[in-house]
Amino acid sequence: MRTLAALVFIAGVAAVAVGVARVPTVADGRVIAATLLENVRKDGAMALECDPAIPIGVRGATFTCVATLADGASQVVDFTLNPDGEYVAKPQPPIHGPRPRIRAPGDPWANRP
Repeated sequence: MRTLAALVFIAGVAAVAVGVARVPTVADGRVIAATLLENVRKDGAMALECDPAIPIGVRGATFTCVATLADGASQVVDFTLNPDGEYVAKPQPPIHGPRPRIRAPGDPWANRP
């Protein structure tokens, strides 16, 4: 009877372990952004903001970050985290904000908004 109870206990613990192993880990996007910011600063990024919750599974993770560049433009970067811990970046073209109008000297309409 004790052997049967021990086998049931072992099977139950194994089932719980398999169930827990299949649940992805959820990383905080602020922590990942802080880690990646050191690497992307050399490319001209001043700030980095990633998805708030990044699920990391057995096959790695895929998430999106928005980088603020030195000239004020923003750039969307798709990252892939490989199972071996290596980050692969796929940047998209930068998005520039509205540029200020350059007023011509002597223009009577230069004061209008």
